[in-house]
Amino acid sequence: MGVQERLTLEAVTQPTLIAAEHIHRYEFAARLSDGARVLDLCCGAGYGGEILAANATSVHGVDYDVGTIDLAAHTLGRNPRLTFEVSDATTFLRRELAGRFDVIVCFEGLEHLPDAPDALRELRRHADAGIAVICSVPNSLGMGEENEFHVTDFGYAEATAAFADFPDAVVVRQYLAEGSVIILDGAADLDARLHGVDRAEPQYANHFLLVCGIPAETLAASHSGRMQLAIAPNYNRYMQDLERANVQLRRRNHQLARGLLGKADSAAPSYVQKAAQRIAELERQLVDHERVEHELDQERRAARRLADELEDARLQVRIAGMQARGRLAGRLVDRLRSTAKGAIRRG
Repeated sequence: MGVQERLTLEAVTQPTLIAAEHIHRYEFAARLSDGARVLDLCCGAGYGGEILAANATSVHGVDYDVGTIDLAAHTLGRNPRLTFEVSDATTFLRRELAGRFDVIVCFEGLEHLPDAPDALRELRRHADAGIAVICSVPNSLGMGEENEFHVTDFGYAEATAAFADFPDAVVVRQYLAEGSVIILDGAADLDARLHGVDRAEPQYANHFLLVCGIPAETLAASHSGRMQLAIAPNYNRYMQDLERANVQLRRRNHQLARGLLGKADSAAPSYVQKAAQRIAELERQLVDHERVEHELDQERRAARRLADELEDARLQVRIAGMQARGRLAGRLVDRLRSTAKGAIRRG
């Protein structure tokens, strides 16, 4: 499954679900940061900082990517409330920030950091110093997401544990929801109601947001839903394309099956039976091969024994020959000695 990282300024203006959920998080944080000095950590392209700056006194965006920050500064930096800086997130958090910021916002950043626990400890330190913290992580484990850009994957239990030590921590869940809309031309307002909230299981939220240091009454007044109506035609078109693709896939699978199994699905049992017979035949051949190999091995051993015995016989023959020649030489020596002695006596 493909993933999209670093939502661009162009992508965030499109009527897509990923744009809606990103914008919604920042609008949620903007309502909680009215009149505050805000640090937008892991700010990416800076569109979130622009949303925050509508309510905040000032917003300072921090990201480690030089190209992203340069683009954000050139496109959004004209806003006097909005500034940008290139820095590693954890390194920036190690600074003393209490006199500079009132709120730290960090959306979809912790999972990318090389040492998320260290960043969480620094965020906790700033929370203890009185800075409000609003951050989010995706439910990667719960949704079975495989994202090559994530260093740490969070689920419901992991997110709850990561945020548990923050003072007065409130974990807010973000869901992608379904709805029905009836629209008259020219309509500007939406009368929306939530249904099935009791079935909003935490384990299946799309994102988990930590909110700490925000007054309870402010937080209670900030609950919201967001629906981009322009998503509906895109969704319907996507579903129709998906259905057509599924039909084509089924047809192709059927064609492949017919080519493999025969002209009809009824050929499947025959194919399976033939496959089983072929496997049995191969197993018999393997047994025969092993038996022949064993017999050949025995023949080789017998041949080696015969060769050894023949070599021993040849050695014995050579020894016997040498011994016979030795005895003959001894007799000749004895005869020569006897002849010599007789000659001496006659002389």
